[in-house]
Amino acid sequence: MKSGSIGQAVALEGFKAKLPRYVYGSMLLFLYAIAASQAVASFAYKWTTIVEHPEYSLDKILSGTLPKPYAFRLLMRNVVEWTANKVPDAVAGPLIERSRQALEATQGASYAALMNDHLALAYAIVLMSAFVFLLLSLFLLRHVSRIVFPVTTVSRIALDAGPIAFALLLTISYRAHNGFIYDHFELFIFLLYLLFVLSGRQFMALPVLALAILNKETAVFFPLFGAVVRWGLERRLRSADVLVVAREFAVVFIGFIAIRFFLKDHPGVTTEWHFFTNIDFWLSYRPWLAVTAPHFGLLPLPKPTNIVVLGAFLTVVFGYWREKPDCVRWPLLVTAAINLPLFILFCWQDEYRNLSLTFPFVYLAAVHTWIRYFSDERYL
Repeated sequence: MKSGSIGQAVALEGFKAKLPRYVYGSMLLFLYAIAASQAVASFAYKWTTIVEHPEYSLDKILSGTLPKPYAFRLLMRNVVEWTANKVPDAVAGPLIERSRQALEATQGASYAALMNDHLALAYAIVLMSAFVFLLLSLFLLRHVSRIVFPVTTVSRIALDAGPIAFALLLTISYRAHNGFIYDHFELFIFLLYLLFVLSGRQFMALPVLALAILNKETAVFFPLFGAVVRWGLERRLRSADVLVVAREFAVVFIGFIAIRFFLKDHPGVTTEWHFFTNIDFWLSYRPWLAVTAPHFGLLPLPKPTNIVVLGAFLTVVFGYWREKPDCVRWPLLVTAAINLPLFILFCWQDEYRNLSLTFPFVYLAAVHTWIRYFSDERYL
């Protein structure tokens, strides 16, 4: 056999060996896309303030006339507005038509009638970008969990299926009313930052942090969480790690201060105070019996705090607690210690999206429990 034929035969055998991996990867992409589309459909269904809200309708978001603190979230509104102005007419026409159909399906014909072409196009861009960022987030969740946990025959089930479960649970987390265009990007950029922290790519984290602070001011906490993750990996912070964390804090603090200086005369307040209304809400029966309809009003599902699912959810997150890696357990405690008070003080009642700082570590904790459960011979 000629050497060329031998080379072709070897290449063919190599392709055959990798073919199952390509097929599996394609199916995983397909399933992740379906799960992400379900979450974005739920998000769109709940975005009832898109047209007429006096403070944060889409029109006010894009024009920059919404009040503080929402005005501080500059990145996504500028990206969406810029993109809407740059889309060629040949592409914009079909997108506007499909956008109006989506508005009629999720909000009703009256909403579609109130939207001009520019807003309808922006709406399409928001939903498409939300889908892309969430889909990428699912793959980031998979990649991050594969760094944190050993990949074994048993663990692959949880590592690969976990993002699908995350996206499906996300569908019941959206508020019954309203939506914000920066939420899915926030999840994506936080996970990308954690990926760079876990993989030791310190300088790549800096531009990610710059984008994160332009997107939402809560990114000011990212370097703290990154420091806790680094400490959890080795139970210590080296001098080099301290310098890395200092650089990261410099990036987010400069961005944080610059945005506030730039918008110092903008209407609104730095934070919205909701402590007393939240106390009334959480001490009532409503959050513990609450239901939501992710896609269709006649098909209710329990909200995350509903007692039907809350106990099981907490068991999954905190199961096998002492066995969880320190880079999961301690960041979960630290993010919860910061995020929960912020949630009670400044967020509106059941805005579970505002617990997003805990989402990556809640996810990793749940995946660990899933892996341990499948590895425990008592449950075979």
